[in-house]
Order: sequence, then C-alpha cells, then structure tokens
Amino acid sequence: MDIFEMPGLLKKYMDAKWLRHEVLSNNIANVDTPNFKRSDVVFEDLLKNYLKENGSKLPLSTTNEKHIQNTWSMIDIKPKIIVQNDRTLRNDGNNVDIDKEMVELAENALSYNIIAEQVQRQFSLLRSAITEGRR
Repeated sequence: MDIFEMPGLLKKYMDAKWLRHEVLSNNIANVDTPNFKRSDVVFEDLLKNYLKENGSKLPLSTTNEKHIQNTWSMIDIKPKIIVQNDRTLRNDGNNVDIDKEMVELAENALSYNIIAEQVQRQFSLLRSAITEGRR
C-alpha cells in the first residue's frame, strides 16, 4: 500500500466511525422506545480482511477498458448497519443497555480522533515532501 492510498483508507475508516456514532446516538435516543432493537456498524472486520488480502499488493488503476480489472478495491469496503434482534433486556422488548451504549460512544469518539490525527500526519508528510521541508 502506498502513501497516496493510505489517506483513502483512513477516510473510509473515519466515515465508518462517523456512521457508527450516528447509530449509537440513535440507540441512546431510543433507550425508552418499546420494542426498539439496537443497531451497530460492522466495518473493522471488512477492513481487516481487505488489508490481509490486499495489504501487500499495489492497487490496480485502469485507464482503458482493455486493462486488467481490479477485482477488489477500497470502494468495495462499505460499513454495514446490523440490527441486533437476538436479545431483549426489558419486558417492553427494548434491548438497549444505556451504559454499554455510552461506553461504546466514548470509545468510538476516541478512535475517530486518533484516526483524524493519523490523516493529519499523512498530509503533513506530503506537505513536507512537496515543500522539501522548507517553509
């Protein structure tokens, strides 16, 4: 994986974290809604599989329809929202545990900030390379 593809992967990861923040916030907002089932976002496993299968390969870029087509690209990695119907915590059918949701929301926010710092570092390296370290 080259330095130009890395910000794209980090952007996809940030987008997935943002979506997860929205889903967790929705779970928290519906903590008292009868029969509400919590949702979550699956992305990390998809990203791990992509990196395991394609991490050491250079991505293919096609500019002509006769070029060999890339069979899997970063565009294929998309977060998936899943609804968890497997358990119910209360008699009203709601399965949201507010304490768990708050912990996951804080964890998600922290990891989003870490990824944002990584993106900032990548662009800082590019800026330094472009300006040859001069300002």
